[in-house]
Amino acid sequence: MALEPVILITSLYMMIVLMLVLQGYTGLRNVLFGIMLPAEARQDPAVRTIRRNYALLTGGFAAVIAGVCLLWLRHQPARGLLILTTAILLVIIASCFAVWISRMSAVRLKAARGWEIPVQSKRAASLTPGQRYRPVLSTWWYSVNAAVMALCIFFAAAKWDTIPQVLILGNFIFNKSMWIVFVLNMVQALNITVFLCYNRLISRARTSLDPLDREGSLQKQLAHKQIHSILAWAASLLMIVFVGVVQAIGLYGWKGSLLFLSGMSLLAALFLALTGVMLYLRIKGIDQLRDVPSLEDRHWKWLGSIYVNPEDPALLVPSIHGFGWTVNMANPRGKFIVAATAAIPLIEFVLIVPVINK
Repeated sequence: MALEPVILITSLYMMIVLMLVLQGYTGLRNVLFGIMLPAEARQDPAVRTIRRNYALLTGGFAAVIAGVCLLWLRHQPARGLLILTTAILLVIIASCFAVWISRMSAVRLKAARGWEIPVQSKRAASLTPGQRYRPVLSTWWYSVNAAVMALCIFFAAAKWDTIPQVLILGNFIFNKSMWIVFVLNMVQALNITVFLCYNRLISRARTSLDPLDREGSLQKQLAHKQIHSILAWAASLLMIVFVGVVQAIGLYGWKGSLLFLSGMSLLAALFLALTGVMLYLRIKGIDQLRDVPSLEDRHWKWLGSIYVNPEDPALLVPSIHGFGWTVNMANPRGKFIVAATAAIPLIEFVLIVPVINK
């Protein structure tokens, strides 16, 4: 396997590992791997130990998996892409195991300390944020993304006669056809559709206010929505530009090294943007949202990550990890959203595989 794809996927692996290791230190300070804690427990040495042990355990798993996969890659370099993809999947599974261990430790600690969290049912709803504020970017912002896609389509159509009959992209060789030339534009269109829907969901996420600080909690939630909306738009634009570069390399004979450079630039930009936003949210305290009905242990299933509350009419609630929102799986529309999200990689697979097979 060529060195450049190895560097690209290895960088992705390291970024994923870092995000997983830091998972124990992000999110609501009064939540320990999905277990709600009282305010006085935040500085408890045992709580800090559980967070540290999770980071060490996940990091250890990641190191072992990386070592085994590198040995495998050394003996079977032709299967490099499969090996490195397997490493990413394994480290995610290992992280889930580490979360399970840490969550059990948090449950035992909470029982041993006798910590009890009073259930607060009182909450205030804001009925006017959509009228007085604009918490997310307008749909018109995505016209920039659509314009980039349109330019890619225009140049492909305008240069149709100059496009070679045999196209080469990396180790793949394709015969020129309408499908081969424009399939990546379909991927771009799917990208725009997905992020537009996500932006719409953000705008419709519940605004549940703290009765003790209504205006302050409202401003926090509006800022949270706006930051995520901007981040989603920028991520969509970067991905569309990257796909356009891939298309240009295959159709117009641009230097193949641009694929590696643009891929690394995309990963670096996404990573820096994500970590920068997370740090900003933490510094400003915007990640410490209060959504009282969703902060009960019994409503958070499967390692405290899936929200299931049939008594809550909301479709989306703030994630207990302090970043973004999560779907209420007790809501029929929530199940549809999760199914549609899971179908996106399958749709892209269906679009791309016929191209590779040719």
